[in-house]
Amino acid sequence: MRIRAVLLALFVLAIASASLAQGYDALVREAEARLMAQKWEEALTLYEQAFKTGEFSYIDFYNAACASARLGKSEAAYSYLLKAIDAGFVEKDALGQDPDLETLRSGAQWQAVTDALQQKLETVEKTFPETRPAEPVIDLPAPRFDGTVSVEAALRNRRSIRSYLDTPLTLPEVSQILWAAYGITMTRDKMPAFLRGGFRTAPSAGGLYPLDIYLAAFNVTGLPAGIYWYNSEKHQLVRIVEGDRRKEVSEAAFNQGMFETASAAIAYSAVYERTTKKYGQRGRDRYVCMDLGHSAENVYLQAYALKIGTCAVGAFTDLWLKKAFGMTRAEEPLYIMPLGKVE
Repeated sequence: MRIRAVLLALFVLAIASASLAQGYDALVREAEARLMAQKWEEALTLYEQAFKTGEFSYIDFYNAACASARLGKSEAAYSYLLKAIDAGFVEKDALGQDPDLETLRSGAQWQAVTDALQQKLETVEKTFPETRPAEPVIDLPAPRFDGTVSVEAALRNRRSIRSYLDTPLTLPEVSQILWAAYGITMTRDKMPAFLRGGFRTAPSAGGLYPLDIYLAAFNVTGLPAGIYWYNSEKHQLVRIVEGDRRKEVSEAAFNQGMFETASAAIAYSAVYERTTKKYGQRGRDRYVCMDLGHSAENVYLQAYALKIGTCAVGAFTDLWLKKAFGMTRAEEPLYIMPLGKVE
């Protein structure tokens, strides 16, 4: 134990010296690596040094709480959890299930943590609008109904791609991908209202179409940066938020590297009630997920045909992604797919 204590002291001294030259990002990256290796003391030391720079994020506060809990430093762990919640941590399931926090759940301060989280969730939920804006509206170029890449070739060569060229997408390319995802393919007089315009490129249980699709434009020729809702019935974009939201989208998705080079991203949400009113809980548990899979595969295939890369992303903080894309209160986010040109 004495040797271990000496080694740890040397490690702390080295980190203190290195932190003078290293920035916050480098320190937390190293801390995450030590955390993954279950080197709790070293990870916590790195997080402490990182926070001394004056920077922080709710993810890093949460990780520091996990390391503290593993070391039996419950007071520090509770403190870091409260700081994480104050900074934006809203993952209720993680808080209740993470094995790193097991020793804290029977403690006297656990109730204060769960109360703070519940209050944060309620505060954030109140910020979501009941309805989305009706304008400004952008008419998209008409989609093409034939191409030079066969379905078979797209199926064979499609891959999840996480790095993209520094080349803008074009408005016709964005139009084509959105149409492939959820565009109208057939309409006729006196269709039921629940079809919301007609049959689409992706099948849906009962024709109920529970999904909504948003576009985050970062670098698209002919389209100002912003967040847009795709009106599939009219093949239009409705601007929800003006300006580049790359930072907000990336942070909601735990700063995954693919968003650094993406020219755009689409996000899926669901209004579950559209499906559950007919199918009950089975609609929520199965049918909406099936609908999402149908549509997302269309995006993969169409993107390949356009020499555009994409990747299905399910790791994100639901509330912050919902906020980044300006979704309405009734919607629940399901998926993000960054988009960017490839060779």
